[in-house]
Amino acid sequence: MPASTVDQHVEQLIEEGYTVIHNVLPSDEIEVTKQAIDECLESEREIAQKFGLQDADVQGKHAHFYGLALRYPKPVQVIRRILGDDMFAHDVTIRKPLPTGKKDWTRKGGNLHADWADFTVTPFRGGKHYPVAIQSAWAISDFTEQSGATYLWPGSHLSCEVPPEEPETLPPGYMRAQAPAGSAILWDSALWHTSGANSSNSPRYSLVYYFHRCWLKGFNDSYRLVPQEIRQQMTLEERTFWGLEARVPPNTHFRNMTK
Repeated sequence: MPASTVDQHVEQLIEEGYTVIHNVLPSDEIEVTKQAIDECLESEREIAQKFGLQDADVQGKHAHFYGLALRYPKPVQVIRRILGDDMFAHDVTIRKPLPTGKKDWTRKGGNLHADWADFTVTPFRGGKHYPVAIQSAWAISDFTEQSGATYLWPGSHLSCEVPPEEPETLPPGYMRAQAPAGSAILWDSALWHTSGANSSNSPRYSLVYYFHRCWLKGFNDSYRLVPQEIRQQMTLEERTFWGLEARVPPNTHFRNMTK
């Protein structure tokens, strides 16, 4: 992606808290990705139905997802400009909201929120916002108002405030992140947002990648989620991208210690 275009996306992410990058995935990749999502969901159908889930972490469950973001690096180029070249991909989740036209607004994670506010918002209250993580939704289906395109509150990340979790009505100032399939919607993790209800005729497929600075330790244990046999199948670049090549620097040597 041209440097000038990267600059534009970076500027919008910093100032407004979000940006939309079009034409990230070609049409053939969209179809293969949709198939891989269905394969993962089918393999875990029983446990998903037991807990009523429509998403799953998949970075270690299907070879298609190991290096997808590296094969189509436009979003990663933008994110690295903000979080540093050594940032990690914390996880990737598949989502497939069905066309029910309904949404449970009381369910945790489904309401208005900022992602992982304990480290993206709360430490900066009363001060200046500092971006430590970026969330991204890669549209495998068209994101439209009818299909439930994400609600975003531009500029809300700069408030250094956590939104109300269960508002009776959504606060004003939001926009809908509409984008055709193959696009990637990036937003600062501190940005207020929530998903919409799918009132279309088809499921809304997406991949949700979460990225953070290298010195943060997220809630996921990558070594637990990505088994050793899977790590061995990954390239060095993929393992580094997922934070699986992290090492303690060789500077912990002590000399002349007394008993």
